[in-house]
Amino acid sequence: MESVSCVDVPQVAAAIYPYIHYVHVRSKQKGASALLSLTRSMLEQKVPLQKIVVNDRVDVALLTLAGAVQLPANGLSVVDAKSLLLEGTRCGVSVHSLEEVQAAEQAGADYVLYGHVYETSCKAGLVPRGIAQLERICGLSDIPVIALGGIQPHHVPELYHAGASGIAVMSGIWEAESPIAAAMEYRRMVDLVIRESEARKRTKES
Repeated sequence: MESVSCVDVPQVAAAIYPYIHYVHVRSKQKGASALLSLTRSMLEQKVPLQKIVVNDRVDVALLTLAGAVQLPANGLSVVDAKSLLLEGTRCGVSVHSLEEVQAAEQAGADYVLYGHVYETSCKAGLVPRGIAQLERICGLSDIPVIALGGIQPHHVPELYHAGASGIAVMSGIWEAESPIAAAMEYRRMVDLVIRESEARKRTKES
């Protein structure tokens, strides 16, 4: 979110939160004080605590009682973070390989954020990891794998079919002409895939 300068982030977060499960709050370039201010502004805009995921900063999560912390690959260990966090606070880890997924799972992470799956301007020049690698990782992981990187609404079916438990989107929403409309479209596609999956399960059971 730190790259989004043309929108009022807290107000947009307040408008889109009914259509998403979490708002990932980060401010890498400005530090902890800015991250704390941004998180508190979202709370003032009535974004639910349990929908706020604080990037990296366990101290900010503690001060705001945010629902989750997202640890970078080179951040605090899951064990150390959880020793400080309140019981029930979710702890995710950003990962880029099967080995990192397995390490995060063994350390007690609640989920992992895996990417980048598709080409994205955020990772210009870096080869995307692709859907086949995502499918392999999902098949070997016992905790939820959230797909990240260059995701557009039309990608949702193949991501879920590959085993992803969810998606994480930045530019697809925050750089859209209408972030609210974009969030609604992503949610529509996710709900559609889930309904189709449940219908297939019912058919098999009958």
